[in-house]
Amino acid sequence: MMPLPSAAARQRYLVHAARAAQLVHFLVCARDDADIVVLDLIGPRDAPHTAVLELDHATAQRLQQQFRDSGAAPDLQLTIEPDRPLSLFDVPSSGTR
Repeated sequence: MMPLPSAAARQRYLVHAARAAQLVHFLVCARDDADIVVLDLIGPRDAPHTAVLELDHATAQRLQQQFRDSGAAPDLQLTIEPDRPLSLFDVPSSGTR
């Protein structure tokens, strides 16, 4: 069994917004936060819907709490999740079912 990464270990996370304006606003604020590194944007150049970030677990938890506490309607809310590799039909890589 692999040990859990330390809280200080930086990992990749995805921040998703149903509307590009919410993501753009978040990215403007993230520029001033040294704990957040924007690696990539996904979606149309003028209206991205997802940002790929590198940050530590504590910062991810802080952002998740901020997004939850924002009181925004679900279609205006941002979500954050770990960036995990995709696999066909979510079959474990060992091939067992």
